Amino acid sequence: MDTPQSTGLPRAYEVRSERERVLEAVVRVAAAKGYEATTVTDVIEYAGVSRATYEEMFDGKEDCFLEAYEAVFDVLIAHVTAGFESAAGESWPEQIASGLTALVELLSQEADIARMAMVEVTAAGDDARERYRGALARFTPFLERGRTYSGQGEDLPADTARFAVGGATSMIFDEVRAGRGPELKRILPDLVFAVLMPYLGPEAAEDEMRRVTREG
Repeated sequence: MDTPQSTGLPRAYEVRSERERVLEAVVRVAAAKGYEATTVTDVIEYAGVSRATYEEMFDGKEDCFLEAYEAVFDVLIAHVTAGFESAAGESWPEQIASGLTALVELLSQEADIARMAMVEVTAAGDDARERYRGALARFTPFLERGRTYSGQGEDLPADTARFAVGGATSMIFDEVRAGRGPELKRILPDLVFAVLMPYLGPEAAEDEMRRVTREG
């Protein structure tokens, strides 16, 4: 089989136990081979654990994948939160741009995380796709201030945040699936525009897009 990348996961996802070795393994193998082609044998060989140990911890490949997915998304949310909060005191659009910068920096550095979290999850069955939708909803709280900031909060559809997140993640999905994950910083201005446009309108969102381009 193809050899998965051997670079370490972010510090928040360091390997400290057999369980975490297995969770890292399923991320790496699924990114390298694709979820459907990944086998339990692949995972336990990569992790260096016995099948008996694996079976004590997980009820098959899907169970293992879903737990790893939840852990990976915790890392993504932590990075976005740190980026967003690092711009505290700045305008809401600048906070959004800072959060998106943190996200694309992590995904561009960690190709396996990007592929597992944004692409392979869609091939892992109905439960995984439901987890994916739930995970994306974790980004919407960052957008709540947009209603107040825009001055037209009462006129915005109830699902505005979901639409904004969906547009941005669709762009990321396309880039990662095409093998351009390490180049995600290139589309950061477009992501900023996609998230801000429903709140600010095209002209103001384009101004923010240009600001991010200049600062980048």
